[in-house]
Amino acid sequence: MPRKIEKNARSKEEALRLAAEEFGVPIEELSFTVEREIGKGILGKLLGREVIISAWITKEAEEEKRLRETRELRRKKLEEQRTEVKPEAPARKTDGPKPQKQSKPAPEKKDEPKADAPKPAQQAPAEKELSPAEAKRREVTEKSVKDAQYFAENVIHMMGLEDAVVEARNAGKSVDVTVSGERMGLLIGKRGDTLDAVQYLTSLYVNKEKNSYIKVNIDTEGYRAKREETLVKLAKSLERKAVREGRDVTLEPMSPNERRIIHAALQGSDSVRTYSVGEEPNRMVVVALKD
Repeated sequence: MPRKIEKNARSKEEALRLAAEEFGVPIEELSFTVEREIGKGILGKLLGREVIISAWITKEAEEEKRLRETRELRRKKLEEQRTEVKPEAPARKTDGPKPQKQSKPAPEKKDEPKADAPKPAQQAPAEKELSPAEAKRREVTEKSVKDAQYFAENVIHMMGLEDAVVEARNAGKSVDVTVSGERMGLLIGKRGDTLDAVQYLTSLYVNKEKNSYIKVNIDTEGYRAKREETLVKLAKSLERKAVREGRDVTLEPMSPNERRIIHAALQGSDSVRTYSVGEEPNRMVVVALKD
């Protein structure tokens, strides 16, 4: 399944451009879905237009990339075979080839990393090495921490949780907001939907006045870690079920963040793969048997 990334921007076109830059391919080679869009009504006027897309390289582009890599590997192997044949000629004339024969395994060992060479290239995007401009866009500042504190506190108090204590801090790569108090179940909501909504709106507020994307995390009573642990266990259980029953398994609709946890939990599975189907807010993860 193609690797997917999410991009947040003021327009769909800008989000696609950012995705294309990270993948290192033209925009025409990308497929995408709009995960969320704010730009209409009162919220749109207050927070400005905001679009989040999930983008991935199309199947045709990935197949073409694999073909290029295969051709390149074949070309390298042919060159290596030609170089290995040359030392054999002196071997028939003198006793000198014996050291050369002993040295044969050495080139073979050197060849192994070459065969694996595409792997670092495939893993490189996961490292997300940011350009100076992109790093600047994501830099957590004192103002962004104060903005997150102000907006989250006001929204949570307007929900009727006047006694809730809201604390925001600079976590280096994000603004982390912790909420404590009574009736935190009201803030969490069903499967964390309310907490996700407050986090999303706070993120929009923090980033609304500049060309930036500073990540905002909001948690209460350690809910995020507990929910992630539950989802990982669920993913492993459904993997076993899919293998045992010999059929694909579809989960209930989940938020983008929860879907990412399921995908990550089964990413290294030898038996199943995962992908998402449907449109927000009813988008679901499918645990499918590998061919």
